[in-house]
Amino acid sequence: MNQKLSLKQTRLIAALAGTLIISIAVSVFFYSREDGQNSAFLSQGLSVTPDHTTALEELFDVTDSNGKVRISTNELSSIWFEQSFKLGSDELHVIFMKTQEVDPQSGAIVKTHAQGVEVGSITYKQVDGDWQVISKQPKFGDFGEWGDAPEVKQAEILQLSPDNIAFMIETGGGMGGFFESGKTLFAYSKNNWRDLGYVQTDGDNSGACDGASEPAPSDKGGSIPCWRYTGTLSIVPGKNIDYPDLLVTRTGTESGEDGVSIVPAKNVTYIFNGEKYVDSSKL
Repeated sequence: MNQKLSLKQTRLIAALAGTLIISIAVSVFFYSREDGQNSAFLSQGLSVTPDHTTALEELFDVTDSNGKVRISTNELSSIWFEQSFKLGSDELHVIFMKTQEVDPQSGAIVKTHAQGVEVGSITYKQVDGDWQVISKQPKFGDFGEWGDAPEVKQAEILQLSPDNIAFMIETGGGMGGFFESGKTLFAYSKNNWRDLGYVQTDGDNSGACDGASEPAPSDKGGSIPCWRYTGTLSIVPGKNIDYPDLLVTRTGTESGEDGVSIVPAKNVTYIFNGEKYVDSSKL
């Protein structure tokens, strides 16, 4: 009788021990998985996302949970886009704001072709797993048209120098059948952003040409040939270490000086004039 009782007790203890071991193993698995995910976020500088409402309040000293704040009778500011990035060993995060002009009487956004937005920013640095504000700039540049700025999901980054990077924002437009596109450059250095202007890479006259590859003889009327070129941007080391020259290598064709012929597209170099990048061929 005692032997049977002892055997039952032994089997019960063994079962409980097995259950305990399985529980511990499952707990360790999920803990390790979660810890690994957290480590991955930390390595990307994304363990904490800066709060949008707090960002607007810190930058403009106005609180609004809707993500838009009226900073004056004719100015409305809101979040444009945000992005994490790395400079040296620092993990950084920037929230760009756009400030639109508002009609004080109607409250509507002023929308004209030449009316863009003023761009501001609040920049964070990750310290011990938290984002700390290191720079606040309510306005540092201009962008867009028709009273707004286009949506930006992720800006391409150009390393200008070891301590200076530029966000490249896709930019384009057209008028009178002529179209062009390129990059608007917002540079970050020494905890501050600056607007470096626009670098054109692509162009065409698809809305003004008649499809001909060569102009028609003068006795057959004025035919406008089509041309198109695309370009890639690269850095050319120069005298300015922080803002080196930018070479746009173009392929395709462009309009000749007479306006009716087409010629191979020429490369263009943009140089920093102390304020922005400018096309050296137009100086």
